[in-house]
Amino acid sequence: MIDISKLKTFVAVADLGSFSRASEILYITQPAVTQQIKALERIVGAKLFQRQGGRIVLTDEGKRIYQIAKSLLSNYENLMEEMAKIKKDFKDTLLLGVSTTLSEYKVPELLVEFHRQLPNISIRVLVDNSQHIEEALSSGVLNIGIIEREPSDRFNSIKWFMDEVVFFTYPGHPLAKRGEIEPEELYGVDMIFREVSSGTRKVVKEELERLGLIFERLNIRIEVNCARSILNMVKRGYGCSFLSQGLVEGAIQEGSLVPVKIRGFRAVRWYYIIYPENERLTFLASKFMKFILAKTGSELVAG
Repeated sequence: MIDISKLKTFVAVADLGSFSRASEILYITQPAVTQQIKALERIVGAKLFQRQGGRIVLTDEGKRIYQIAKSLLSNYENLMEEMAKIKKDFKDTLLLGVSTTLSEYKVPELLVEFHRQLPNISIRVLVDNSQHIEEALSSGVLNIGIIEREPSDRFNSIKWFMDEVVFFTYPGHPLAKRGEIEPEELYGVDMIFREVSSGTRKVVKEELERLGLIFERLNIRIEVNCARSILNMVKRGYGCSFLSQGLVEGAIQEGSLVPVKIRGFRAVRWYYIIYPENERLTFLASKFMKFILAKTGSELVAG
């Protein structure tokens, strides 16, 4: 007998081309993924995957099973949604992708409030950069995503809210009492930055280059893929950085960080809610999207 969980695991591995990535998305161990695939192969009586270079790809038999499995899972979700609507007792899982910055403010409290309204559901959140969220969404592993850059044409998108990136340091830094500095003064300070693939870094780089600075000349001493780590390092008296205003405003209010204006600098970006262009939103994803839009009053820009 084939259960739904094995089919979900099979489709996830096929879409992502990786047992380890599938285990991360599905919140199960990699050995459990391997065990489920082997069990499915025993039922089918054929190998479903093979290695091709560094990637896992479907065999001919796997391709035949994949198309049927995708259709079956789609019909299964539709069935569960209709039953939930009749019973008014929804017990499905929301598979949500959230960009790194938003995982640290705004979204967590919204998820808690949403779950209180539907206490029987489960929520699984993939925290990653915007590119990886798009990949997971287009492969069908996620239901809906929230990213910090303009989405590709593969997705319907809703412009959710605008965020501003601010420059800040610790109270004892020489720039802390300046109020406003010239852009060129950034060349003389030690900096902590988000990683190269970060949306925050991208928008800051573009704005600084617009002001005539050569980004590669900045003294970037530390690169970290975690905003909270950057906050803690600056609080402890090291360097300066750029982060979303929503992440630093609490520390600024308590006095452990100090914002410093840069003449002519204004780095803003929109966050987008995205979902696949040619696929119907699940009942739960649609409900979550309507919930967060109602909380922010944003407007539809595409799709």
